[in-house]
Amino acid sequence: MTAGARQGRYRDEFLSSNQLADQDPSLAKVANYIENRETIERVKHRPHLTERAQNVEIDDVLLAAEKLAEGGGGNNNQNNPNTISLRHLNLKEFSLQLLVAHNPSPTIPFSSFYINITELDVANNELSQLPGLSTLCNLKKLCLRRNWFNTLPIDIGKLSQLRVIDASRNFLKPNEDSLRFQELSILEHLQVLDVSLNQKCRTVEHRKFIQKSIAHSSNSGGGEREVEVFVTVWQEMTTAGTTTNTIGESAAVRDPNLLRSQLEPWGTVNLRRRLVCDFGQQPTHPKLVDRAGVMEQLLRCYKDEGLLHCADDDADLNNGVGQRKIVAVKGVPVRKDLLDEILIELRDWRGNNKRGGSSNNRERPSIKAESYMILCSPPPATSPDNKDDGSTISRRERRRNKKMEGNRKLWDKALQAMKETDPEFAARCSEIAVTYGFIGSPHIDRQNSSHFYGLSLGNFTEGTGCVAVEVSPRVVAEVNTKNRLGKVDGRYPHWVSDYNVDEEERFSLIYYDTLSSYQTPGPAIFSIPHEKEEYLGDMELK
Repeated sequence: MTAGARQGRYRDEFLSSNQLADQDPSLAKVANYIENRETIERVKHRPHLTERAQNVEIDDVLLAAEKLAEGGGGNNNQNNPNTISLRHLNLKEFSLQLLVAHNPSPTIPFSSFYINITELDVANNELSQLPGLSTLCNLKKLCLRRNWFNTLPIDIGKLSQLRVIDASRNFLKPNEDSLRFQELSILEHLQVLDVSLNQKCRTVEHRKFIQKSIAHSSNSGGGEREVEVFVTVWQEMTTAGTTTNTIGESAAVRDPNLLRSQLEPWGTVNLRRRLVCDFGQQPTHPKLVDRAGVMEQLLRCYKDEGLLHCADDDADLNNGVGQRKIVAVKGVPVRKDLLDEILIELRDWRGNNKRGGSSNNRERPSIKAESYMILCSPPPATSPDNKDDGSTISRRERRRNKKMEGNRKLWDKALQAMKETDPEFAARCSEIAVTYGFIGSPHIDRQNSSHFYGLSLGNFTEGTGCVAVEVSPRVVAEVNTKNRLGKVDGRYPHWVSDYNVDEEERFSLIYYDTLSSYQTPGPAIFSIPHEKEEYLGDMELK
């Protein structure tokens, strides 16, 4: 799966406890606990939401309004026999037979059925191709909204009567391969191309380039007739009273205690869905309410529930400290003698420029840490990448191999700890991030194939410096990884909780798998947590 497809699936798909029941019953229990814990917190302030509200897209609201305006709530196909709607059918493949099955007027002879269709709506599915589209030779409007298209349909240039193309909310790019400029330029009746909310089509320059590339000659005047092109330029949509749609250029500069910082890693689609499903709000129109506007509404909901605290003299919700429910999870202990050996290696690594432990070495600058180094799994002995003559090794691979040479003992000791805890994951671990002084940095690991493991070592205080991860909209888990391997799904927002970074020592090893087949995320944690107060009480007794 490509990175783009992976991020798309990540954005929209998470496994519930019911979906996990047959796959992994023990994990289903964890997911069920999280769902119940979230419900308890939700109904305290929203008693009508005993279950999450069904997600409603703004498109559905607008469609319902259109139906009411037309004087009825029936099937749109019946109102207009030349229109075919295949919206919301969970379609992954398209065929012309689907149109016949949804023929609003069976009295129309089959021979003339296709040529009578002037409008086709396949919105809100999972389509990426429309084979046989050229058969609809009189099509005037084509709606591809909210699908999986990374290129426009191959037959788009054969629809000579086409006037409107709505391809918003897909995966299109502003280039010839994706938007088929040559084909669009010959459509002399084309008036509108909507590629808004396609992530790669997002600047004024993109809009101008697309308009210029698909401009077609006018038969009447001999000049060029411009097509109206819609792209989402967030700078043009900033909500009044706000200055930006995001805070901070990266996770490294965001205060992890602010609720806005903790929510920032989520995509805007997730935040819109959260407003509807978890707080019972009306859906927001993406062309009228930008990300900053969505954030403002969401933070207001949290504040109304007492989950966001602002100083008395600060009315800016962006500066509000998160006060969500916190639960505690313990990682799996690593044997002490192995921990001692790893810590010796880490202390020698820190500040050692030859080993990559210098404070000048931050291989992931979006994360705040004094030192951050990534070790990649060495290739098997039989791999072509392992040749000694260097003839087939790239400069990047040479640097990677040299870094491993200086840290092979650290890698072996770290991997041994994983083998003793989870040998299956150890076999597919592709990278280990080695850090010192990791601070806060709420983020999502978008390249992970599945969960990660974290192990932290040093003299920092027990119960601090945990891996904090959002497990549900109102609940955060703090995973204790001190001398323990904690299992976390980093495809949820996560960060390091506070510790005394100025006076205490904290190293961490983060084990990733970025090369295996993608696994759809389930819960963010993998064992049933404890109430934080109960957990801290147990530590004091010990």
